Amino acid sequence: MEKFELLKLLMTKVEKYYANEDTSKNLDTFLIWLTIENNNDSIVFDKIYDKTDTENSIEMLNSLLHRYVKMYSKQVLEYSTNLSFEEYSFLAKLIGLKSCTKSELIDLMVHEKSTGLEIIKRLVRANLISEELNQLDKRSKQIKLTDKGTQILAKVFGQMGAVSTEFTAALDIAEKNVLHHILLKLVEYHGRHTNRDIEKLRKKI
Repeated sequence: MEKFELLKLLMTKVEKYYANEDTSKNLDTFLIWLTIENNNDSIVFDKIYDKTDTENSIEMLNSLLHRYVKMYSKQVLEYSTNLSFEEYSFLAKLIGLKSCTKSELIDLMVHEKSTGLEIIKRLVRANLISEELNQLDKRSKQIKLTDKGTQILAKVFGQMGAVSTEFTAALDIAEKNVLHHILLKLVEYHGRHTNRDIEKLRKKI
């Protein structure tokens, strides 16, 4: 395609983008819209016209995708180790941390305290993480990966990488980048506003 033909096509796309009802107009949202627009012919989209229906659908689809990830991961983890998906996730998070407190790890994993403590206890009993007194706060303990925990992760990382590849197999590179951008934006938003959002939800009940 010649340069000016491409520019003309791009201008047509920009005009169509500005004609839709989305009030958030910026480069990021345009790139996301353009990716979806270019795939309209090959993807069957649900005709969702109501904003609330769209939001409910996003929540439901996200829940289904989480179940698929757990299902694929469970098959790999049961074959290679005796770890649950949650136990593996806790161990994997510790790789980027030299050490942390139990509460810090639970918060990072967005788990309820009681559930998170039980997962940590199981990992300590299995000698996959170790715990010692926190020198800055004697009321808490620092935890970190043991050599055994590091070896287990090294053993299973390649297989879990295959799970990630299979999970996103239906997407091309551009779509993966768009999805990554959207999910990162959502995670960062809720990481900043979790307590406020929970309070808002309680008021609506």
